Amino acid sequence: VCFFFFKQKTAYEILSGLVGSEMCIRDREAKDKKRDTWWLAYVMDINDDERQRGKTVEVGRATFVTETKRYTIYDAPGHSSYVPNMIMGAAMADIGAFVISAKKGEFESGFDRGGQTLEHLLLAKSLGIQKLVVIINKMDESSVRWSKERYEFIKSQLTPAIVKYGFNVEKNVTWIPLSGLTGANIAKPVDKAQCHWYDGPTFMELLENIELPPRVYEGPIRIPVLDKLKDRGTDIFGKVHCGKIQLGSKLVVMPYKIQAEVSAIQNMDDQYVKYAKAGENIKFRLKGIPNEDFIYKGCLLCGP
Repeated sequence: VCFFFFKQKTAYEILSGLVGSEMCIRDREAKDKKRDTWWLAYVMDINDDERQRGKTVEVGRATFVTETKRYTIYDAPGHSSYVPNMIMGAAMADIGAFVISAKKGEFESGFDRGGQTLEHLLLAKSLGIQKLVVIINKMDESSVRWSKERYEFIKSQLTPAIVKYGFNVEKNVTWIPLSGLTGANIAKPVDKAQCHWYDGPTFMELLENIELPPRVYEGPIRIPVLDKLKDRGTDIFGKVHCGKIQLGSKLVVMPYKIQAEVSAIQNMDDQYVKYAKAGENIKFRLKGIPNEDFIYKGCLLCGP
């Protein structure tokens, strides 16, 4: 299951409860660079530029496993300068986790005053995300203090926009309040002394029970090209939206109608595999293309 996080650091808090030794390493690295308060960001912001500036630039990726599922988290940049990277992350996801700050002033700046909230909603829908988990974060902040009125106000402001962009609020949108900083309502329920009015699931319980989008394994092959990287050949990144490919599969590169053959397939853990099916994000190589400039971000690979 691929989850895509829009903005902020809630993804890191989820991982912090699951990968303890890794968290200790990241905490030490942050302290060494005098960035103690940013230590959660060091989990998925892995290059020095991101850590120095305190902004996510590339799409971070991490995985964790529960009793019933294996999850991949894609953490997207929220800044307007890095929208192209956000688009790639959204295109790889099955479900969007839309993180909203409950802090007074922050929600308003992202929603009303030229912020990225509405743009990210529109892009997510345009890129095929049907299911949305709206995470109302920072509920522990001093201006909020787990206020039901603040939670309901944010819901009332966001719902018309979510409907406007084509999401089915009744079937495909779930709302959840939590605190990414303290971890409240992520893996463990929030203390009733803090929040007596919420009786829904924790975020992890929600993940375990959420209905996944249908997979079309037997249909015609459809793989949009998300990116490519030249390194002793050309690695192509894409998501198998429909069908199944394997080593030796014949593909057609659209719009140029160039025929090619799959020569190598890797999963997102960089392990070589023999095949990939609908729903999987992969890195692969093709042979038979006369000029590798004919394949680029936005091309579509399909069956002959």
